[in-house]
Amino acid sequence: MRNSPLRHVETLSHNAITKLGLTRSVISAGAGMSGAVLIIASLLNGPQTEVQATPSEPEQMAVSHDEIFAELSAAPGLGKTAKTLTLKPGDSLGPLLQKNGVDGQTAYRVTQAFAKVYSPRDLRAGQKINMYLDDNAGLFGISLKPGLERALYVTRTAGGDFAAKDLAITFPKELVQVSGIIENSLYLDAARSGVPDKVTVQFSHIYEHSVDFQRDIQPGDAFTMAFELYRDAKGNPLKAGDLIYTSFSPRGKTAEYYLYKNKKGHENYYDQNGKGAKRKLMRTPINGARLSSGFGSRRHPISGYRKNHNGVDFAAPKGTPIMAAGVGIVERANRWSTFGNYVRIRHSDGYKTAYAHLNGFARGIKKGTRVRQGQTIGYVGTTGASTGNHLHYEVHKNGRPINPKSLSTLSGKPLPKEERADFDVRRAQIDRLRKDAPPALRPVAIETASVFAGDAP
Repeated sequence: MRNSPLRHVETLSHNAITKLGLTRSVISAGAGMSGAVLIIASLLNGPQTEVQATPSEPEQMAVSHDEIFAELSAAPGLGKTAKTLTLKPGDSLGPLLQKNGVDGQTAYRVTQAFAKVYSPRDLRAGQKINMYLDDNAGLFGISLKPGLERALYVTRTAGGDFAAKDLAITFPKELVQVSGIIENSLYLDAARSGVPDKVTVQFSHIYEHSVDFQRDIQPGDAFTMAFELYRDAKGNPLKAGDLIYTSFSPRGKTAEYYLYKNKKGHENYYDQNGKGAKRKLMRTPINGARLSSGFGSRRHPISGYRKNHNGVDFAAPKGTPIMAAGVGIVERANRWSTFGNYVRIRHSDGYKTAYAHLNGFARGIKKGTRVRQGQTIGYVGTTGASTGNHLHYEVHKNGRPINPKSLSTLSGKPLPKEERADFDVRRAQIDRLRKDAPPALRPVAIETASVFAGDAP
C-alpha cells in the first residue's frame, strides 16, 4: 500500500493542548489502554483547529484502534454497534456508505474527513472498513487498517462534525529462541518450531557463504535462532524483528554468529572471535541448482576424453540468475571459445572467478564494471560446448584453479581491533538475554497476522 500525498493528522491549537495537558509523548508505546482512550476522547471532543495543510507523521499508539473503538463504544451516547464492509472492485467510500444506510450528506462529510489522512483513490478491493453506529442508528465513525502498523479512523466530534485520525501503532517485542534438529529441511523444520520465513531467510543468508544448503545439510543437523517477536495487546504474534543470534551445525561442525552494529552504524553478523559471517567468495553463486559435475578428473561429456574439470557444473533451468561470488571487477563479459557466453571477475588477494555457458548477461555487465557480492551478472544457458542448460563455475587463486568447495575454509573479515571490546560486551549481553528467552509459541504466519482481535461483527 503506497502512502497518499494527502496523508496528515488532525491537530489541536497550542492553547487546547496546554489546557488538556497533552503532548505527543503521552500517545506513545508507554500509554496504557484506559489512558489512550481518554486521550483520544479528549482530542475528538476538545477545541480544534483546521486540518494541517501539509502532511505530518502519524501519532504513536501502543494499542490497536479496534480496542480504542471498543472502549469509546461503551461510553454513554457513543457507538453501540459495528458493521464490517468489504470493498469490492469498483467500490468507492461515499457510495459504499450510502449503500449501507448512510445519507448522502453524511457520507460526503465522512469522505472529506477521511481524505485528510488517506486518499480514497488508494482504497483497494478486499480491504475492510468498519462502520460504527450510535444509539440512534446514526453513523458515529469508520475505521480502516491499511497496514499492520497503521490505523485510520473518522469519528463524529462533539460539535457534530467528522474528524480523522492517523495512528502509527507500536507493539511490545520480546526475544524468543528456537532450537531444533533438521529432519526434513531447514525451512520446514524451522517453521514447525514457530520461526517465520523472514527469519529463516535471514538465517540462510548468514550461512550461504560457507554452507551449501542443497548438498551440505543432512538429517540430524542442529540449528538455533534467537530473534525479536512483536505481539499485539493479547499476546498474539504479529511480526518478526531482527535475528540477533544463530547457531548451525551442518555435518557436526558448529558455527555461531551474533548481530552487531559497528561504530559507523552498519550491522553484520560476527562469530565469537569477531570474524564476519560474510566470506570473500560464495561457494555456490546460484540458487536452486543441482550439482551435475564436480571438480577434478572426469570424462568429458562431448569429446569423450578424460581430462581435468577445472570447475563445478550446476544444472538449472534456462534463465536462472547467476550471482557474482564476491566483490570485484569484471575482466571480460563476452563470447569466448567453447565456454560460450563467459564472465570472469577479478577479486582481491589473487582470486578470480569465472562463469560459463550463460544464456545472456545482466544489464550493465561488461569489462571494467565493478560488481558487489550477490549481484546478478548473467543467466543460465547452454551456449558454447554444452550438452544442456547449466552454469560452469571456476575459482582461481594466483592463476591456479582450485575447488570452489575449499572456499568454506576462508575466514570472514574481522572487526577492527578498536571495536572488539564493544563487540565482546554486546556478545555477552546477547548470551544473557538468550538464557531467559522463551520459545516461539506456535508456528503461525506472523508476517500477515492482523492487528485486530477480529473483524467487527
